This record gives sequence, structure tokens and C-alpha cells, in this order.
Amino acid sequence: MSRENVEIVRRVYSLRADVVGIARGDYDEVFREYFDPEYELVPPFAYPDAESSYRGGDALRRWFRQMNEIWDDFRVEPESFCDAGARVIVFVRISGAAKQSGAALGMRAAHVVTLRDGRIARTDIFLDRAEALEAAGLPE
Repeated sequence: MSRENVEIVRRVYSLRADVVGIARGDYDEVFREYFDPEYELVPPFAYPDAESSYRGGDALRRWFRQMNEIWDDFRVEPESFCDAGARVIVFVRISGAAKQSGAALGMRAAHVVTLRDGRIARTDIFLDRAEALEAAGLPE
């Protein structure tokens, strides 16, 4: 099942969904097909003005609306996928430009994606890749 989990996650990330489109609801069909209805996104504690988690499609759109309010050209690009059984660790590169200051954002992070019954149930975002591996129970 874990190889299948990696392929499901790889398919979703390959869509390269744009922040504005997600916030607008353009990807709702993708959400219904690949995500658990109670899907939860958990941002890092360090994110300012973020809720502790976002549960369900409406909350996910709210998260992306917030990202769109802060960043221009906000992108999350996968670099690699690591099989961790019921979880998939996705090393990502995040980029964009702050709307207020124009400051460029370019950083590496990790997503720990948890699957349940072939659907994405949760994504935990980590700014430190080693912390993501530890959270998924894998060595560095």
C-alpha cells in the first residue's frame, strides 16, 4: 500500500495547483477525489496569523486565501517523495514574493502527508526537514 500512497501524493503534487485557483474552488473536484472529507492541514507553529489547523475543504480554501493575501506567485514545488508507510514525506521548495514589501521567499521545507484508505487525510508542514523525518518515524 505504501507505494500506492506515494503515487497518490505524487499525482496530487503534479497538478501544480495554483493558490488563487484553490482559494476560488477550482480544484474542489480534486479535493473530492483524492482527499478525505475531514482532511486536515497543520501549518508550522512559526507561521504568523495561522490557525493551529485547517480541517475540510472550506478551511483549506481559507488557508490558501490567506497565503494569497500575503504572497504573490506563491508556489510549492515538490523535490522528492519518501515512502513512510501510511505517510509520505514530500521535500518541497516554497517560493513567492511578499505583497507588502516585495521581499522574495525561497526556502526548503517538508510536508508529512498521512493517507487513510487511499485518500489524503492530513498534511503537516515542517520548516525543518529533519523534524519532518522524525515526526514520520524515519532516521535522517
